Amino acid sequence: MTVWFTVQLNDQPGSLARVAGALAERGVNITGIVGVAEDTDGALMLTTSDPVATREAFAGLALPYEEHDPTGGLEPDRMSVADLRPTRDS
Repeated sequence: MTVWFTVQLNDQPGSLARVAGALAERGVNITGIVGVAEDTDGALMLTTSDPVATREAFAGLALPYEEHDPTGGLEPDRMSVADLRPTRDS
């Protein structure tokens, strides 16, 4: 299952490099990335090749994070046509 991680980055040079470096040290590839900067706040959303090692990297950095399942529990390769049809409540 794909897991999206969201972390808050400090507003200082090297914040993103610190996260990428910690992942690289564990052999983790960033497979998807979205960054949002607003004023001095920044959030990074990413998927990786190894969610377990990603959690370890974040723990090693003492970096709080959130996890999200972008499919809402539905993996695209396991979906049926019925999953795409609106329900009566929609």
